[in-house]
Order: sequence, then structure tokens, then C-alpha cells
Amino acid sequence: MMRNWTLFALSLFLGCSAAVQQPQTPRFEVTSATFAAGATLPDRTMLNGLDCTGPNVSPALAWRNAPAATRSFAFVFDDYEARGGDGFVHWAAYNIPATVSAIAENAGAAEGELAGGGRQAYNDFLRRSYGGPCPPEGPPHKYRFTVYATDLPSIDDAGTPMTWRKLRFILRGHVLAEASLTGLRGH
Repeated sequence: MMRNWTLFALSLFLGCSAAVQQPQTPRFEVTSATFAAGATLPDRTMLNGLDCTGPNVSPALAWRNAPAATRSFAFVFDDYEARGGDGFVHWAAYNIPATVSAIAENAGAAEGELAGGGRQAYNDFLRRSYGGPCPPEGPPHKYRFTVYATDLPSIDDAGTPMTWRKLRFILRGHVLAEASLTGLRGH
């Protein structure tokens, strides 16, 4: 009986120590040189339209530790609590090559092609470019950047306009990892 107990304890110890010694895979993460996580988005990122007068400069984004099997990236920038929780998409892009790990500030200025590689989807302003925050009066809104590492080499967008909702449907089952960064902005 004592021998069985000793063998059990030894196997439990060896099993636990083996689990502790396994190297951990680095976590996929996204950062920005434009703003820190949880901080206020700068004035330069504000929309120039509606009742806002910002310069509408898209923030810089960078990501690291994507899975080795990543074939392309996509991202969305949304005010996910807007419209009663339905959210409002300010910027979305896809077909970003797997070799790209950063998007420069103001990369979303031009319609269509994303500066640095990739394509921009239609946002909820009905434009294929960056549309900065312009929240209503009241408490700050939460704006989230989510980057998706996908197993898709590219997404065929011929024939129909690419919106974030369509892109999100296409990405189902193809996301290897995702990472988010949230900033705040009031009016």
C-alpha cells in the first residue's frame, strides 16, 4: 500500500514539474505609439466632420507574437458600446500581408488601399478609410482596435463592397489569434 502511495506521489510530482518546465508561447499583442492602453486618444485622431473638427489622423498600430501559421492580418477599430451595444465601425482593413507587423500613423487617410499593405473595408461612415472618433456629449466612449491573425492568404473582394460585417463573417473559423487595444475619447 505504501509503495502505491509513493509511486502515485512521485508520478504527480514529475507530472507537475514537467508542466512547469514547458516554455510558454508569447501572447499575441497589439500596441500603439499614438496612445497607451486605456488612455485618451489624442485630438489629432478626432474626426473632421459632423460636429468635430479634428484632423482625422489614424493612429499607429503595431503587433507582435503572431502565430507562425499566420497568412494575413485584418483589423477593426470600433466604438463597441455605441448604438446601444451594436457598435460603430470607424476603420477596418484586411489582406494585410503576414510580413507586416505595423501600420504607420495616418495610414488610413486615402480611400481603398491601406498604406503599408492591405485593403480598407467600408466603415459605418460609408467610406473605405479611417473615420476618427466623434462621440456625443457625455462620458468618454471606449474605442477598441482588434487585430486578427488569420490563416487566409487573401480575401477575394471582387463583386461586392467589403464591409466589416461581411469581413467578420468571412473570418469565422480562420482566426488564429486576436489582440485588442482600447482607448478612450470624450467630446
